[in-house]
Amino acid sequence: MKQKIYVGTYSLRTSRGIYLIEADTEKGSLEILDAWPAENPSYLAISDGILFAALECGEFEGVYGGGAASYAIGPDGLLSLLTAMPTKGKSPCHVCPDPMGKKLYVSNYGDGTLSVFDLNNGILGEVSLITHSGYGPNEKRQKGPHVHCSRLEPGTGRICVVDLGIDRAVFYYTADMSNDGSFRVKGGSGPRHVVFSREKDGMFFAWLACELSSEVYAFEPVSGKKIGVYSTLPGDFKGQSTCAAIKLSPDERRLYVSNRGHDSIACYDVDQITGALTLLSICPTGGRNPRDFAISPDGAYLYAANQDSDNIRVFRLENGVPMETGLELAIPAPVCVLMKP
Repeated sequence: MKQKIYVGTYSLRTSRGIYLIEADTEKGSLEILDAWPAENPSYLAISDGILFAALECGEFEGVYGGGAASYAIGPDGLLSLLTAMPTKGKSPCHVCPDPMGKKLYVSNYGDGTLSVFDLNNGILGEVSLITHSGYGPNEKRQKGPHVHCSRLEPGTGRICVVDLGIDRAVFYYTADMSNDGSFRVKGGSGPRHVVFSREKDGMFFAWLACELSSEVYAFEPVSGKKIGVYSTLPGDFKGQSTCAAIKLSPDERRLYVSNRGHDSIACYDVDQITGALTLLSICPTGGRNPRDFAISPDGAYLYAANQDSDNIRVFRLENGVPMETGLELAIPAPVCVLMKP
């Protein structure tokens, strides 16, 4: 099976920006097809034939804060730049496009803001800012707010904005960006990314990866009920490690979280009735600092981006557990992996 994949990178060690690669799992090959220059394109998302990128910098084209860009995707996967605009927030690290094509939400880690762009056929328009305030008990990492991710909830008209600096996932109605409360984790946990299950009979679950505590919180977003808290590390691990990416398998029966420091991916069974997790395994990623990973649409393969060892490693998923394939591709500072639909 052939699969085209986009890779976002940091602008380090001869990186060329956004890469397009192709994996052929039948032949056992992995190759770079093309690349497009961009400044620190650290997170990517696709919606309706448009690729969006967060450009993680402190100043963009002479304007305070980072940038966001949009690209048209050609039939062959090649990109054509549509727009690149300042986010007016510092160090953007995540993009969340509205599937209706009307808005793009960009999380700015550096100053704890969320940029809300108007969209028109993939063109970035006016931008407004949602600003968080507060701090957490970790003096090194939580001196102020740090918005790290936003995700649209299924069927509620709300967006969840995850803030590492204030230990909260904050909810807003997208119609007017009015606040609708928050889910709070233990102080110093540092929530980073969230994923939602699909809605079924008005019910869905959320799983929140906490970077600083290396834990996953399972909860019901609508009621705010906490389901459980689960470590991503072995009980006997004594080193330094932080969580990064969290992903669901396509059938939503498995949940995966990457550990930077332990350099592994924790794999869980998901209880389809309660949303609770059961640890299956914790598997090494074959490199240093696995910032992100992606799962193939058929749920058969996992692609891990090891930022500090400059490689993409491919794993076969057997009963949900990552197994080595020996496939590897050298790319400088890979920090986001995204499957082309």
